[in-house]
Amino acid sequence: MEMLRRSDSTIFKICLMFTDRDPKNVKDMYQDIVCSLWESWPRFRGQCKENTWVYSIAFNTAVSQVRHRSLSPMFLPLDDDTYNNLAEESHNSLIERLYELIDRLSPPDKALLLLYLDRVPAREMGLALGITEAAVNHRIERIKDKLRALNSEL
Repeated sequence: MEMLRRSDSTIFKICLMFTDRDPKNVKDMYQDIVCSLWESWPRFRGQCKENTWVYSIAFNTAVSQVRHRSLSPMFLPLDDDTYNNLAEESHNSLIERLYELIDRLSPPDKALLLLYLDRVPAREMGLALGITEAAVNHRIERIKDKLRALNSEL
């Protein structure tokens, strides 16, 4: 499916954010997300960008999997194999540090931050998460403040 190839990076990032980064758990979550996308594809109406829709389905699937399987994100550094698989990132300690800080955020804050890092416009973020554009901008600022505070604590 061409849509999966275009959205692979988004799906993979969600898997990293909502697992303990164990390759088996990442693969399991990835497969669950792909199944959810496959089942939901007939209902895609094109009212938002394809990647925004994929993100919404993937995020909801990940949250559901965490709830149902009691998988909570662990505060572990990325292992070398997983780190090498990040499509857009290079070996960089700042990126690893960012993921460590993101691990400490709530699932809704992680969701919003992932969209922000993917440079999704605030309007599209609001559509994906069911909130207003103003609420998106306010929450982004609040998340940045949280990340600064967490970074200074560690």
